[in-house]
Amino acid sequence: MVKVDPDKCIGCGACEKDCLLSEIHVVEGKAVPTNKTCFDCGHCVAICPVGAVTPLTGEEEVVPMTAEDCRLDTENLMNAFRFRRTIRTFRDEKIDRKILEKVLEVGRISPTGMNSQEIRFVVFDKDLKELTERGLKALSALADDYLSDPASPKAMVAYSHMWKNMYRQYFEEGTDRLFYDPPAVVVVLANTKYNKLTPPIDGAIACANMEMVARSMGLGTCYIGFLLRAVLKDPSLKEFIGLKEHEELITAFSIGYPGVKYYRTVPRKKDKTEWR
Repeated sequence: MVKVDPDKCIGCGACEKDCLLSEIHVVEGKAVPTNKTCFDCGHCVAICPVGAVTPLTGEEEVVPMTAEDCRLDTENLMNAFRFRRTIRTFRDEKIDRKILEKVLEVGRISPTGMNSQEIRFVVFDKDLKELTERGLKALSALADDYLSDPASPKAMVAYSHMWKNMYRQYFEEGTDRLFYDPPAVVVVLANTKYNKLTPPIDGAIACANMEMVARSMGLGTCYIGFLLRAVLKDPSLKEFIGLKEHEELITAFSIGYPGVKYYRTVPRKKDKTEWR
């Protein structure tokens, strides 16, 4: 919800035109908010040229800024996407807490459906060993289920052999093939009580944004979809991770300084875009 300072308002109508829900109107030369169905997207606050519209809710200061203040170099950005690689080898080097907080900050401010802002992160560094062990045990148990069922799809049988091998490598050889022995793992959670449709997309957007900022600071990432399968097999992992009521695990990613160096991009399939 918002309020309007009538002494500042110049009645330009920019806020009215930009409001998705038609929650603000210019009446007798001044913007007047209704605040009935407003979901605090902040567009009216951001678009007001004179700063007459301010939020009634919110936990942080609104910062004056324009597109010129954050213009990106298109070719460098495109190259960053082309050169992006999943990292499965990390240096034995901790990430400074302030650097990791910058990555998480980008996830926090990423767009969400209905402006719900219900994406939350849990960072594992001190408890990462236990998360790894519990995750591998759950995957090994899940593998037993598939391998004992003659009707199991071939793909799941193949995955099951992989999971059993991952379990053996970790507990017999000390080799981590679940998270790849990073300094930290970020688990992405979403509250789905009021919005069950967009949380997976919200989490994906947040992850994509966090990944690129991480790479701008020399970090690499690897998405870990197997953790979701482990949680589905062993519900006690939800409590260990810290899921709250109505929360779901969206994904997780390892993060750290790459222990490998790449020298070129990789081939991709041809563009399948249709122009209609």
